[in-house]
Amino acid sequence: MILSYTIARRRIAAGRRPSWFGAWGLVGADALALAVVFALLWGPFQNLTATFEFPTWATVAALFAVCFIPIQAVLILSSLWAAKSRWDDDDTGKSG
Repeated sequence: MILSYTIARRRIAAGRRPSWFGAWGLVGADALALAVVFALLWGPFQNLTATFEFPTWATVAALFAVCFIPIQAVLILSSLWAAKSRWDDDDTGKSG
C-alpha cells in the first residue's frame, strides 16, 4: 500500500494518467509484497500455535485477524489509489 499510495499521489500531483498496467501493476506489487511478508511469518505462526496448543477455532480466528483483514485493507486501499490515479476529470463529450 505504501508503494501504490506514494506513486499514485505523485502521479496525481503531476497530472499524469498512467496506463492500466502502470496503475494496477502497483496493486500487484503490493499483493506480492504481502505474500512475501506472510510467507516469512508462516513458520513462526505455526510454531506459536503448536507451542501454545491453540484450539482450531482460535487458530482460525488468529489467521483471520492477523492475515485476512490486513490483506483486504491493503489491497482495497491500493485499488482505490490505482483507480484514483487513472481517473479522468475531463468533461468533454458530456451533455449538460
